[in-house]
Amino acid sequence: MDKQPPYSRHFRLGILLAVLSALLFLAGCDILLPAGPLPPTATPTQTLTPTPTIDWFPATPTPTLLPTDAPTPLPTLADVREGVTELLVADDFSDPALWTAPHSAAGNVAYGNDNLTLAAAQNGAYLFSLSPYTLADNFYLEFTVETSLCQGDDQYGVVFWRQSEGDYYRLLLSCDGSYRLELVQSGSSIVIHNWEVASRIRPNAPASNRFGLWVRNGQFQLYINDTFQFEESIAHNRTGELGVFARTISGTTLTVRFSDLQIYRVGDE
Repeated sequence: MDKQPPYSRHFRLGILLAVLSALLFLAGCDILLPAGPLPPTATPTQTLTPTPTIDWFPATPTPTLLPTDAPTPLPTLADVREGVTELLVADDFSDPALWTAPHSAAGNVAYGNDNLTLAAAQNGAYLFSLSPYTLADNFYLEFTVETSLCQGDDQYGVVFWRQSEGDYYRLLLSCDGSYRLELVQSGSSIVIHNWEVASRIRPNAPASNRFGLWVRNGQFQLYINDTFQFEESIAHNRTGELGVFARTISGTTLTVRFSDLQIYRVGDE
């Protein structure tokens, strides 16, 4: 048997020691190698908290309105004209025999085109025209007045329930748009409703206005252009004639035209 060199024996011994050392090292570790390749580590995703959307123009809630006291409207002609029944007179002023037409230096009363014209020619003039109509204790009448020359305190109007030259009721209307109701007895005037500015009247000239006088059971109501003006107590169970007038106060000339007169029956209830 051949002898091996001494370095060969030492070399094998070194290898053996190295293998034993590696085995001991591996036996003392608790690490197990995976049988296959490691799976990729999942990266956790961040769950975002939703951000609320800002409403830059929010809807404004409709407020609940508290009830308020609405003003009571003035009654109109159709609402208050109670008891009016049949039409008794429809005068278009085409018959010159019906109304008196005096002439004087102060002015004239004359028939025009379906109207009765009162034209004053000096300051302080008073013109009057009387009709053949007798008004009952209850009545409703309407008429239209056109003013062509009229200013300031100049006046025109209606005389009703005339029983004599010094005993009648008179509705005065001024050119500047006011009215007054009075009773004339023995030449003296008793004020029933003093001067007040009319509602919805067309003042001065040229202008056209429709007037209505309603009387029932001692109550008088005035309407101008279908608008109620006032109510007052007057005489009861009285009758009399109907007339119209005009007079100058502010100026020296005045021209007014009365037209389309209608008189209606008014019942007691």
